[in-house]
Amino acid sequence: MSEIFENGYAIVIGIDANRIPRLALPDVAKDVTAVHDVLIHPERCAYNPDNVKLLKGEESTGKNILEALYWLKDKVQADPQATAVIYYTGHGMVDKKSEQYYLIPYDIQALSRLRVDALKAETVTAEISEIQAKRTLVILDCCHAQGMDVKDVDLDSGPELDSIAFPDDLPETKSVPTYETGSKDVAELYEGEGRAILNSSTGAESSYVRPDRKMSVFTYHLIEALTGHAPHGDTDTVVYVTDVMSWVTRRVKETVAQMGRSQTPVMRTTGVFPIAQLIGGKGVAVSKGELAPDPLEPLPEASISIVGDHAVVAGDNAEITQAGGDIAGGDVVKTEGGIHFGEGNVSISGPVAAGDQQVHTGDVIHGDQQVHTGDVVQGDKVEGDKVGGDKISVGDISGSQGVAIGRGASADVRIQHGAESAAQLDPLFAPLQAAVAGQAPGMVGKVNELKAQVEMGSGADDNTVANLIQDIADAVPTAKGTIVALFANPQVSTAAGNNSKFVLGRISR
Repeated sequence: MSEIFENGYAIVIGIDANRIPRLALPDVAKDVTAVHDVLIHPERCAYNPDNVKLLKGEESTGKNILEALYWLKDKVQADPQATAVIYYTGHGMVDKKSEQYYLIPYDIQALSRLRVDALKAETVTAEISEIQAKRTLVILDCCHAQGMDVKDVDLDSGPELDSIAFPDDLPETKSVPTYETGSKDVAELYEGEGRAILNSSTGAESSYVRPDRKMSVFTYHLIEALTGHAPHGDTDTVVYVTDVMSWVTRRVKETVAQMGRSQTPVMRTTGVFPIAQLIGGKGVAVSKGELAPDPLEPLPEASISIVGDHAVVAGDNAEITQAGGDIAGGDVVKTEGGIHFGEGNVSISGPVAAGDQQVHTGDVIHGDQQVHTGDVVQGDKVEGDKVGGDKISVGDISGSQGVAIGRGASADVRIQHGAESAAQLDPLFAPLQAAVAGQAPGMVGKVNELKAQVEMGSGADDNTVANLIQDIADAVPTAKGTIVALFANPQVSTAAGNNSKFVLGRISR
């Protein structure tokens, strides 16, 4: 079972968009998304998603960047064992007249307003220095070449500026000594503390994007190091900061040299300390033939157990296992791309009520069915014998014969959303059928199969629905938007389980 990196906190900042169009860095969005997803994935770095903040696009304003640093400061202040990671990628520029270095946020109005709209490096590093975590890693990727043949950004029409990497001679960073490769001090591995800084390149170099433009070279090798590619022992279950630095520095230099360019990451650290779980705390036994994952591969479907009365669920299609405690009575946290509690179908199997136990002690479980422990339960009519006592109305119920309620009684119950009729669904499916008939007539039968599944409501086979959605989307790519819009309709969405929602999320990108 994966283990959450409970004391890990991070902010991931990417300035991919900009009010000044020529400063936009679209590829940066891929980098920050990849780093964020790897950090919170329970089978990768396994950070608690509540402890990781992502800023990109229009959210990456100067004010929001400083607010994120204050947020991180507050988080680590409450945890004496905190590990803090700060990842920033975007433009860094030097004003030649003042010789000041600036980070360029989304909301800069004009380069001539650099001193007003941009973030001075001394301000940012001063805020970082106040984040008093036991262990801190700062990763700065600040000078981007837009590709093999385009270096940096066109500044001819602006003031005298240089686009260069983050300086390593500021007071807050200069005090951190240059890292020298050496053996780990075993005593430092778990009790280690310190501060580390990793720059993607020297001040005279650019930070290059891979030729396939799927990720920057620096971020690709950073994620490699975080996911088991850096040298480690077969029994290691955490990732060490020095392993990351050594791997990234060596591999970035080699890869960019093969591209006919030069890029040398700069690293400094005061100690050796763990910064993440290694494959969810399971590690990678290289000597036994286990392979570390490629950063470009899709992340696996996440699985995590609920233990006690608090759990964090992450991933696009998480499998939930109750290992103790009461799911309804505890805290279940929904994260981006994770399982949706309180939306869509609710399916319960096994003993619902035994003795005086209650299924749910809160006010409402929202979704297709609502359940109260008070006098009335809202929903569809219950067919069968009347039950004395509180009025109960809970959709379609199937399971054991009859319904047993009262002290010592139990029943197997499945709550389903009522099925939709073909007549109700015909107008909803008409646009999809027309699109498929016009471009791939042979797939019309798949659309009809999909409609037949939707007619069953939450009784539909989730794997079948997911496969049909994927098959239709692959055959008629222009129909992806139509499919997503179709399943946004409440009459259709009840047939979409976790697998179907995962596929819908993937084709909507």
